[in-house]
Amino acid sequence: MKARLQRVRRPRGELAGAFAERVRAAAQDADLVHLEETETAWCDAGLDKPSLVHLHYLTREDRGLGPPWSRQFREVLDGVRAERAAIRRHRYLVASSPLVADGLRARAPGADVVLAPLSLDPALYRPARLDGPPVAGLIGTAGWGPTAVAMRLLVEDVWPRVRREAPEARLLLAGRGTGQLGLPEAPGAELAGEVDSARELFQRFSLLLFPLPRGSGIKVKVLEALASGVPVVTTPAGAEGIAATDGVAVHTEPEALAAAAVELLRDEQARRERGAAARDTFEKLYSPLPATEPLIELYRRLAATRR
Repeated sequence: MKARLQRVRRPRGELAGAFAERVRAAAQDADLVHLEETETAWCDAGLDKPSLVHLHYLTREDRGLGPPWSRQFREVLDGVRAERAAIRRHRYLVASSPLVADGLRARAPGADVVLAPLSLDPALYRPARLDGPPVAGLIGTAGWGPTAVAMRLLVEDVWPRVRREAPEARLLLAGRGTGQLGLPEAPGAELAGEVDSARELFQRFSLLLFPLPRGSGIKVKVLEALASGVPVVTTPAGAEGIAATDGVAVHTEPEALAAAAVELLRDEQARRERGAAARDTFEKLYSPLPATEPLIELYRRLAATRR
């Protein structure tokens, strides 16, 4: 009963207990507090420090409510309420994509919203070779609804179209829980399940094929593909927050997604050129120095409020 009441008062506030105490203790010698993800929104309670909260996505952009009696309905409702609480508690908000930033500004006109894209360390990702048998790939946690839907659309709708035009191509799906999705068998497709290293997996991909129908925020798998020099074929939702580049083909319909994938799977030179463009875009925009500059500027402004 206590847990249920806590959930009503602080939706998705599981970190407001012992974890929050550790945050407050660590923050005693800090100039400001950066709270990452919606679940941490209460962890600065009682602190006389400037703070910000970074929201990576908006729940209702990613998932529908579903039937009122379903687990999805409860999870989405909790997510929406938690976002509302985070926005109300904090004046300074950080978004990793334009869609999320616009949503935060609409819901909190008085907030200071900063757009700061996600970043990865390029030293951790070596460019993929993109030679050998052509392999389209997708990795993700199947327990997250949008990823599960994308994998099902890929296997049931997009991949059969690809195989008709590129019968030599293979499809590799990986990630926690993919074996429990009940995906139908598809010619040339392999379910790798959970893997030890996503970075190593991208070395086996010729392209990332990601037919995501809806979603918000920058997708880490897309950034990892760019960092690995792997061209991407995806939807507007999959490319949310990613700058237009020759390394990312964006289409809405399954036919167009399949055609773009076939072009790359059948042409090694095109893969190499698109892959090089993907890596170049990543280094210019999503490596730590350029990507974190808006966040660093916000830190400077927050620190100045303490003087």
